[in-house]
Amino acid sequence: MNNMTAKVVTLGLLGGALVATANAESNFTPSAPKLPQVSEITLRAKPTTGHLQDVWFDGTNLYWAHTGELFKTDLEGNVIRSATVGAHHAGLEVRNGRLYTAVCAFNNEPRGATTPASHVTIGEYDAVTLERIEMHILDITDRAGSLAMLDDGSFLVGCLRPGDIRADQVRFHHIGRDYKLIKSHVLDNVPVKLGIETIHRIGDRFYLGFYGTSADGKRLDFDMIAIDGNFREAWRGRVGGGVGFVADGNSLWIATTRQKKPDNFFTSTIRPSRMTVQDLRSGQ
Repeated sequence: MNNMTAKVVTLGLLGGALVATANAESNFTPSAPKLPQVSEITLRAKPTTGHLQDVWFDGTNLYWAHTGELFKTDLEGNVIRSATVGAHHAGLEVRNGRLYTAVCAFNNEPRGATTPASHVTIGEYDAVTLERIEMHILDITDRAGSLAMLDDGSFLVGCLRPGDIRADQVRFHHIGRDYKLIKSHVLDNVPVKLGIETIHRIGDRFYLGFYGTSADGKRLDFDMIAIDGNFREAWRGRVGGGVGFVADGNSLWIATTRQKKPDNFFTSTIRPSRMTVQDLRSGQ
C-alpha cells in the first residue's frame, strides 16, 4: 500500500509511545495465559541505568528491559533474576528458553549517531538465569532499536534514525536464524524523530511503533504502522499510549516508566487498558 494513501485511524490507547513486542498469534487468543486481575503491576526494583524499553510476558513471568538492566519477575513484579548490561538494550522477546534483545551499542561518536562503527546487534541470554550467551554483532551498519521474531526463528530488527536515508523514511532488517541479513526494507512517509521504537506481532501482521513526533517536535497523525507478510505497509494510525504494552489473551496492558528525583531511579509499571487486541486489529 502506498503510504501516502494509507488509512489513518485514531484508537486512543492509554499512556505514551509503544515499545513492547509480541510473539505469535497464540499470545493474543482468549485461551492464552492471563495476567492477574489487578489495577497495576510495578517492577519492584529501582533501575538507575536507563528507562524502560520493553516488557515481555511468556505466560509465567514478566521480563523488563531497561536501557542498562534486564529483570525477570513474577506476576506481582517481584524480582527473580536481574542482570546489568553494558549497552543500550531495547526490544526483547523470549522464546525456547532464550531471551533475545535488540542492542544499540554506543561505541561511536557523537553519541547516538549512526556511523560506520555502528553495527546491528542481537543479544542472546538464558531466559532462566539472564546470563549472557552471546552478542551477535552483524555486518549491518545501523543501530538496533526494536526486535520481533517470526515463526521460523528469524528476526525483524527495527532501526533508530539512520543518516543514510531520508528524514521521512525508516528502515528495518529481516535477519535469518544464522544472524545473516536476508533483506533490508525501507518505509516512506514516516517522518518520525527517532526511528522504529517497537515491533510486535499480532496474527499475520507486524506492528511498528513510533514516539509519534517529528524531528521538529510536531505531533504526527500516526504512531503505529502495520506491515503485512510481504513487509509492505497495510495500515497506519495513532494509538497514543505510554512506553508500550503487554498482551495476555485479548487484553492489553500499558507500560509506563518515570524517573524519580533526586535519586534518579526509574519506576516502571504496567496497567490494564480499556482497549483490547481486537480493538487494535479492527482498526485495520
